[in-house]
Amino acid sequence: MNKEFKLSDFLKLTQADGAIVLNAKGELIESENVKKAKNFAGMSSVMIKMAKEFSTEIGIGELKQYVFKAKEGVFILNNFEENFIVGIYSKEVAKTGLIMMSMDNLIKKIK
Repeated sequence: MNKEFKLSDFLKLTQADGAIVLNAKGELIESENVKKAKNFAGMSSVMIKMAKEFSTEIGIGELKQYVFKAKEGVFILNNFEENFIVGIYSKEVAKTGLIMMSMDNLIKKIK
């Protein structure tokens, strides 16, 4: 992951409640405000693998961003580079747009 990226700064920017960074194998690299972050990283990796297989099978191309909207919040996963994934959650669904826009801007900075 880019050395300029600081998860705590990104969390403040997005005003989200918590975040994780994991590698493509599902191994936790860093987390902020996430209980059981290692388990969370592993489950996120499995979800991404399943979604990638599905998107390939139905012919819509490789998925870049995964948005999970729940009754009381939102969880967004984003692929960065080839081997890193950032997951971020907010208990306020209204912050979804800000989080998604911040993820897109981060991708541009890293590349």
